Amino acid sequence: MRTYISTIGHYSPRVMRPILDNGLDADDVIVLLRPRGDTSDRAKSAIQDVDQTVNELGPGSDVVVEEVSYEAFEAAVLECVDVLEAAEGTVVLNFDGGPREIFLPLTVAAIARPNVVDLALQFRDVDEKIEEISLPNLMSRPSDATLDTLRYLVSIDESTTLPGISDETGKSRSTVGRHLDALESDGAVKTWMEGKTRHVAPTLAGRLHT
Repeated sequence: MRTYISTIGHYSPRVMRPILDNGLDADDVIVLLRPRGDTSDRAKSAIQDVDQTVNELGPGSDVVVEEVSYEAFEAAVLECVDVLEAAEGTVVLNFDGGPREIFLPLTVAAIARPNVVDLALQFRDVDEKIEEISLPNLMSRPSDATLDTLRYLVSIDESTTLPGISDETGKSRSTVGRHLDALESDGAVKTWMEGKTRHVAPTLAGRLHT
């Protein structure tokens, strides 16, 4: 089961493209976010287009419209958090633009709950392509003990190795290994093995934390 979450403006193809690319099964749910009280004909038409297309592609799939407050920014963010936390199965979040009044609250909510989102997609206006993006985990801050190692990684602006960090910083390999384990757990770095050597690079979240 998947839950697709998108803002819905006046252009339904932005909502449908990710669904068409990733597939639609009978138990999938499409959640459309719109500003509460938006009764414009164009918004209604876009929702009807999504509903009709979903019924044709995946009979049994549900289309759910969630109205989000837009008068108070904080309330809108919390409502978007509630939507994300209530989503079931694989959660696919589509940043397709839509009403600005709820696009920013949804973005903040997603950054506040990155572990809830399994796949984040961005619809690019320039070339109308869909790009998979990684949400930075800014909610888990690296400990003071690991910050020097993280700052070093960010300063060299390229991937390196555990032995390389040890040689350049003067820290023992066991200490660097513990730091990398903690930083990777916090989402500040990504590591991978090439042969017997552990390689590492900072993530966007890691760069933002320094």
